[in-house]
Amino acid sequence: MKKLLLVGLMFMATAITSYAQTSGKVVDSVSNEALPGATIVTEDGVGTVTGLDGTFELDVETGVTLLVSYIGYETQEVVSAADMKVLLVSTDIALGEVSVIASVAVDRKTPVAYSTITPKELEENYGAKELPEVLNMTPAVYATKQGGGIGDSRINIRGFDQRNVAVMINGIPVNDMENGWVYWSNWAGLGDAVSRIQVQRGLGASKLAINSVGGTINLITKSTESTASTFAQFDATSYGRFKALYGLNTGRTKNNTAYSFVVSTTQGEGYVEGTFVNAYSYFFSASKEFGKNHRLVLTGVGAPQEHGQRDRMLSREEVDQFGIRHNKDLGFRNGKELNQRINYYHKPQFALNHYWNVNPTTILSTSTYFSFGHGGGSGPLGNYAPVDSEGHIDWDSLIADNEANGESVGILRNSVNNHRWIGVLSTLNKSVGENIDLTLGVDARDYKGEHFREVRDLLGGSLWTESFKYSVECPRNSCGLNDVRTVDDNSTSYWNVVAVTPVGNRIAYDNDGLVRYLGAFGQVEYSTGPVSTFLAGSVSRTNNTRVDRYNYIDEATQTSETVSINGYNVKAGANYNLSESSNVFFNVGKYSRAPFFGFLFQNYANDLSDNVVNEKVDAIELGYGYTVRNLAAKVNVYRTNWTDKTLLSGRIPTADGGTTRALIAGIGALHQGVELEFNAKVTPTLDLGGIASLGDWNWTGDVAYELRSDIDQSITKGFAYTDGLPVGNAPQTQLGVKGRLQVTDRIDVGATYVYNDKLFASYDPSSYSSAEDKADPYQLDAYGMLDLRAGAKVGPGYAQVQVYNVLNFDGFVEGVNNSDGTDIRYGFPSWGRTANVSYRINF
Repeated sequence: MKKLLLVGLMFMATAITSYAQTSGKVVDSVSNEALPGATIVTEDGVGTVTGLDGTFELDVETGVTLLVSYIGYETQEVVSAADMKVLLVSTDIALGEVSVIASVAVDRKTPVAYSTITPKELEENYGAKELPEVLNMTPAVYATKQGGGIGDSRINIRGFDQRNVAVMINGIPVNDMENGWVYWSNWAGLGDAVSRIQVQRGLGASKLAINSVGGTINLITKSTESTASTFAQFDATSYGRFKALYGLNTGRTKNNTAYSFVVSTTQGEGYVEGTFVNAYSYFFSASKEFGKNHRLVLTGVGAPQEHGQRDRMLSREEVDQFGIRHNKDLGFRNGKELNQRINYYHKPQFALNHYWNVNPTTILSTSTYFSFGHGGGSGPLGNYAPVDSEGHIDWDSLIADNEANGESVGILRNSVNNHRWIGVLSTLNKSVGENIDLTLGVDARDYKGEHFREVRDLLGGSLWTESFKYSVECPRNSCGLNDVRTVDDNSTSYWNVVAVTPVGNRIAYDNDGLVRYLGAFGQVEYSTGPVSTFLAGSVSRTNNTRVDRYNYIDEATQTSETVSINGYNVKAGANYNLSESSNVFFNVGKYSRAPFFGFLFQNYANDLSDNVVNEKVDAIELGYGYTVRNLAAKVNVYRTNWTDKTLLSGRIPTADGGTTRALIAGIGALHQGVELEFNAKVTPTLDLGGIASLGDWNWTGDVAYELRSDIDQSITKGFAYTDGLPVGNAPQTQLGVKGRLQVTDRIDVGATYVYNDKLFASYDPSSYSSAEDKADPYQLDAYGMLDLRAGAKVGPGYAQVQVYNVLNFDGFVEGVNNSDGTDIRYGFPSWGRTANVSYRINF
């Protein structure tokens, strides 16, 4: 009897074990981050998906074969068990190494505020948007199309413009080394090659001494894939713009080599009048493994393009009269459209990355990169053409004047901005014992920017007489130099990146900016149990030299003195995992940043500024995260204090009837606020999410400045009363919600809505020249933007329809303040309702 009872108990225990519920967690094999939405299915079709924390439960017996899959990862076959952990390997061969160079933040470990746009979110929401606009469902991020030409968008984070937001491609900085700006048109096709985007708000996790006052945007490209695949996609907008792209991945071959290619073309009309587009893009990546310890990855990306722009803002009266699509830069020549503002550029970037596993505890990652930009933008010069009754430029009238005069009195010119940029970024990661990781590295860059103007179109005349020459050696062309200028064969060229207009045929200005940068950085990270901490710092030296061939005839005087400036940053932070579901973090940091190149030289010449000092930034941030199976939420508070900021005033009239600009040094700004972001899986088929950003951003201090005459070098002192005025050009309050519903196995729909408030017009601080003048700038109307989308599996591919600005809001999304603050002087209105349809086939 006892034996029978024992056998029975053993049978029951075996049965219970055999039919115990399968459960576990799916994570990235490199970062150990949870993978929400991964699919787990049996051979019989029974399945589930992971929650927001990567966990899953499946009512099947143990010992059953499961297939685990996730977009961008290799499908894995595992045997079911209780409390199992599934490590998925990314199909992106170099993703782990690139993440190290790009300083990608890791959940519940890296103590910074960040948001990640996944490959699936990019696929569903990019469409016909500008790449920065994809980030508008991120707390404290504000991106607009500005004038509306393709690639003419801009982005602000926490009220800081993109001069103070670091943008990186695979960890390589791309902000202009002279002025910090990011020209998104140079990367018009980059979105087609991006695998994921991570936005780190505040000082961020990057170890480099970069412009991350407001935040850092890491653009991680697709790189090479371990599995073979091919895709094609076709897009068409409601306003006549068309795009086609094609991609190919060879997969990992027998000799451990892999190649990836993506090419695209975008053609057609823009939503705004005259903003045509003629654009192409290419991306390639090649990966080669040498044994177990060495890997080389070569990547290249470029987007040769030409597009019409809307440079000039509209007044309310002009919008009422001509509509939101009106373009004051557009005119007609013999009945055909002629836009005076055309941007043309080609900026390829190539990088060779070497990843070396020196030993089990040491990895050396080195990226050598090269970039060269070629092109510029057009505009009027000389006499302006009149405007007709429709608000467009009457080119025929100016052409008639030029023909009658013989030589041109008004022309179209190109402002050319070529550059050459080479750099090396090398990072050594060393594990010291079980708990300490040490990172050391160098960041070296050499940059040359070439700036000049050339004749683009003589508009009916035979030549252009160069009359702007003014220098110490040759006042008003007294040296008898050749003043005749014509259209050069190389003008408007962007495909031929080595063709340039000769020096003798350039106009208005001709100078180079030379910037050499050397930085060293280091970080020590300590992790044990639930605690991870870091201490990081960097030092840098920037050498700035200006070469002016226009104002200085003698080559011996063309090159300025070299201005050398040291900078540094130091950051520290800690994360503590309170439990399996919650964590807290903090970070603090201090920057001493060299002013931009343009602030170091004055009077449009090689004269050195004498009142410029390093800008200082002090920041602190606290945050809390909570993640369970059906809910993931983050909240953080921040305070960023910026002192000794340097600004360049707007145009100020001079006594001789001209204009000049003043250098305003010593002004400050305080940006502080709270941010919230959450995602919830309400049902297995319904996902909801939201953001909130409540900011309080104000200028601090009333500052003196000096106005120096370009003519006689006389100095006039001024005062800017800016203390307490709100920072403009970005909404200080944002609320957003999003949703996605998987209607059937083949159909899904989604929506996003973002509400923006406390959006003040931009303004020139020097316009507040007396205490009586000080008043808050004009606050634009609050507005919400609703976007809808629907997707379906159709045949061998996936079709999608996206509708933007569903509520058809047509108010201003940015504007310039009136002198009395009662309204905007002019601004850019929102686009109306538009749509995009696409179809993607994976072979």
